[in-house]
Amino acid sequence: MQVPVSHHQFVLLDTDAEAPEESIDDTRAGNGLVTVNAAGTYASVMTGTPHGDLEVTFDVRDSEPPLDTDSWDETVDISMYFSGQGPLAGDPVPDDLLDVPLLGDDEHYQWWRFRFHARGRDTAHAPDGPPEEHLVQAWPAPRAPEVRHKLTDQTGHRRRNPDPDHYARTKAAEAAAADTDGR
Repeated sequence: MQVPVSHHQFVLLDTDAEAPEESIDDTRAGNGLVTVNAAGTYASVMTGTPHGDLEVTFDVRDSEPPLDTDSWDETVDISMYFSGQGPLAGDPVPDDLLDVPLLGDDEHYQWWRFRFHARGRDTAHAPDGPPEEHLVQAWPAPRAPEVRHKLTDQTGHRRRNPDPDHYARTKAAEAAAADTDGR
């Protein structure tokens, strides 16, 4: 399915979910592919593509699929909380969102395990490079900690390890904002 992307990301969200608030330290501690809010109702998936439509395959199952990282650059598992109706996926800014139906009753909320795969994020701008692709597998499962199966692309590396000057500028801006809010 073609999923709308903006600002190098697409999201999965419940209708009333709020985006996770992240400091630069949270970003550095993250996996570089996906971040999720504390409630498990909103996830941001980082892309190499800055804007437009991106090919994302959703594979919803009733149990955990076999792990396959061979042809993927990044693979991460997280837990999210949705009804069988499922999340909306896409770009929340212009409200360009698509339904991703899960299995089960629309009224019954439960925890789901999501396995995010990405490849081609580093070559998204190269006209002769392979296209960026994402696979999102989901199955019902109890809430569990994040699992980082594979983290090898430069897009994720830059997110996990921002350049020191950028980090210092961002930390200073965060401190200034905290001082302003505290007055």
